[in-house]
Amino acid sequence: MRKGFYEAIDAFAMLRSTHDYAKLTVAGNGGELSNARAYVISRGIDGVEFTGYLRGEAKNKVFSRADVYLFPTYGEGMPISVLEAMAYGLPVITRPVGGIKDFFENGKMGFIPESKSPKDFARIMENLAFDHELRSRIRAYNIAYAKEHFPAPKVAARLEQIYRKVLAPASTN
Repeated sequence: MRKGFYEAIDAFAMLRSTHDYAKLTVAGNGGELSNARAYVISRGIDGVEFTGYLRGEAKNKVFSRADVYLFPTYGEGMPISVLEAMAYGLPVITRPVGGIKDFFENGKMGFIPESKSPKDFARIMENLAFDHELRSRIRAYNIAYAKEHFPAPKVAARLEQIYRKVLAPASTN
């Protein structure tokens, strides 16, 4: 499944062309990682860091220093990284696919354009960069939402409820 690496990189390159202080951190060890690195090098895009798979304090550090979470995926189930970004209070920019579209509140949690255009993602990132009040509102909302909906015991109970329903013998009428 395409994660939107190239759209994210192109959007960042557009943003970086006018804001040379901008940085993009690409985390994870997906199958496109080496191609994405080559793509960045071939286009001479500065400010991109590839971290590989992160966990623990390294993951905490990357999320804590970020201003926004960009995830222009083409298809997903329920990406844990989006939920993690919300728990850190990051505005999320993603697409309405898979489980994301089932809960994501456009404008409250971040932005969820239908578009796959890097130009649209760059515009949203730029708007967020300069609207401190909007980022603060989204940050507070996402932290509160994550605390309410994503605690492990609550998620486990919900999954158990779903499994019981799916595995229950069919009732006959």
